[in-house]
Amino acid sequence: MSDVTYPGVYIKEIKSQSSSIASGASAVPVFACFVEDLAEPTRITDWLSFTKAAQADPDTPFEFAPTNLLHVSMKTYFDNGGGYCWVSPIAEKPKTTAEKKEETLTGEGEPPPPDYGALFISSVQGMDDVTLIVAAGQNINSAITALCKPGETRFAILDGPQEALAQKDLLDYDSNSYAAVYYPWLQADWAKSEAGEATNIPPSAAVAGTYCAVDRTQGVWKAPANMSLLGGVRPLFKVSDDDQSQYMGPKAINMIREFRGTGPLIWGARTLLAEDDEWKYIPVRRLFNTVQKDIKRSVAFSLFEPNSQPTWTRIRSAIANYLHAIWKQGGLMGNTEQEAYFVQIGKGVTMTDDDIDNGRMIVKIGMAAVRPAEYIILQFTQDMLTS
Repeated sequence: MSDVTYPGVYIKEIKSQSSSIASGASAVPVFACFVEDLAEPTRITDWLSFTKAAQADPDTPFEFAPTNLLHVSMKTYFDNGGGYCWVSPIAEKPKTTAEKKEETLTGEGEPPPPDYGALFISSVQGMDDVTLIVAAGQNINSAITALCKPGETRFAILDGPQEALAQKDLLDYDSNSYAAVYYPWLQADWAKSEAGEATNIPPSAAVAGTYCAVDRTQGVWKAPANMSLLGGVRPLFKVSDDDQSQYMGPKAINMIREFRGTGPLIWGARTLLAEDDEWKYIPVRRLFNTVQKDIKRSVAFSLFEPNSQPTWTRIRSAIANYLHAIWKQGGLMGNTEQEAYFVQIGKGVTMTDDDIDNGRMIVKIGMAAVRPAEYIILQFTQDMLTS
């Protein structure tokens, strides 16, 4: 210190070299919609912002249409605790029988429609905050293949069939730990027109709201199951224990059920890879997705830093502190930190000389994720008195 001029204690503030990892939003959905409803990807913060975005004419007040799939999807999403989200087009509304007949009579054929599936994929890939893909009544299976896979951190919430469920319906879904299916569709009195025409409500929309509410109040590691669906919705079909037992794996379908004295409950928390013990539970897959996303974003500071011990120490400390916070909140199993997680980085530990020479910095992370108590078995014994 050049300004030291007399004997005594001097204080100098030095910028800290420590790093930390911030937790990002774990539940940010993007809803698929008809291009006629919203022609371009739109960020929605609440119901009011949706009504403004969905106005066909800025000078005409928004009018809720009970027969509009996007309208009912967004309403049930916000009714069930949904936060800010995105809406992006993926398809055109199917033509009515009368419209198809008219085209046949006039001999006028329209050109092939634009590939809105490709538009949806490219749009979502540009949304850094999106973590959930919500079908909202659309067939987005091809998009899921591109958007929800190893190396990505998105999870898809899909709809089961609108009619009574059959085993053949499982063929419509690929085995995928990054996706889950919900059944049956829902109904509500508010989803009926004045003429009595009812619109079935996609379960994915209501369930997406529950994902948001559970993440916000309890954490992404909590299974979004045994949760009531709000907003006056009810299942289109009744599901029995026997019905559900047929769809527990290898591709699981999560049921929405009503029991005596309860409203509709989400009754399942399995992915479409239910045969895999590691990734069959939704909260496990989503916890790992969230951790990967947060760490990837937060350790970007290390790019172009020296690939040496000081940098490794900063990264190890930042990740360990982040995982410690998750463990303290109950998101990881284990009575001690050592049982709950580990973070490894260093020469001879995760990297060779060749890795270092080629600019590769490798971190190994392990987590003991909590799993839902899916089966609770009570054992009763009766002590027999002996004479």
